[in-house]
Amino acid sequence: MKSPALPAIVCLLAAVFVAPARAQIKVALLGDQTTHSSHRENDPEYPRFLGELLDRDFSVDAATPHPSGGGLLYGGGTKFKLGSFGHPQATVIDHALEKPKSYRRSTELKLAEAFAPDVVVFGPFGGHETQAKISLDQFAASLRTLLARVAAFGSAPKIIVALPIPHGPKDDSENYRLFRRETEALAREKNLTVLDLWNPFLGHPEFFQDATHLTVAGRQQLAQLVAAALTSKTQPPPPAAARK
Repeated sequence: MKSPALPAIVCLLAAVFVAPARAQIKVALLGDQTTHSSHRENDPEYPRFLGELLDRDFSVDAATPHPSGGGLLYGGGTKFKLGSFGHPQATVIDHALEKPKSYRRSTELKLAEAFAPDVVVFGPFGGHETQAKISLDQFAASLRTLLARVAAFGSAPKIIVALPIPHGPKDDSENYRLFRRETEALAREKNLTVLDLWNPFLGHPEFFQDATHLTVAGRQQLAQLVAAALTSKTQPPPPAAARK
């Protein structure tokens, strides 16, 4: 019997034992000023801290500016590619005003969809709802519409719903309690992963430079919480033997 040629054996072994390189996991970060602020004193923003936690070789795509200026729009490393699609004055409530801006009508939402993410971190939101001077009774319906819009992305992303951060370190805003209740209730209804940002920030004045903007320590805290949720959500399943 004629032995197979050596090159054929080498190719077979390569196919069996060499695992294909894993593609970057694309993560879209959606939110308001906590994700991307118009104030450059808030640099570096949490998406950059997040990228540096996820990948040691993380770098910013300096050639593609954010549509709202400053910060970063895209960045990535070996394992993850991030898109920072926060709008500085975004609201969940839908309306026709330019400032604050309905996130559903924003350029950032369109860019997020075109990014074709594998995972979406939805929120936090809540910092500009009252500035629209529209009844907060519309928050729940607008939230449902916006979340459905994200779920309909062609890339069919997994969605992590981030609960609002408190209005400063104290639980003293009924409006923010409303945003938290409605956000968590809808996420639970849709069986989506919930990321609690309320309790980790409550009672920590060192995380706030004012009621709606975070200090460097606060942004680092937010990055750590999101990184933990992402790495848990994107881990491959354990071997069958380990699941028994």
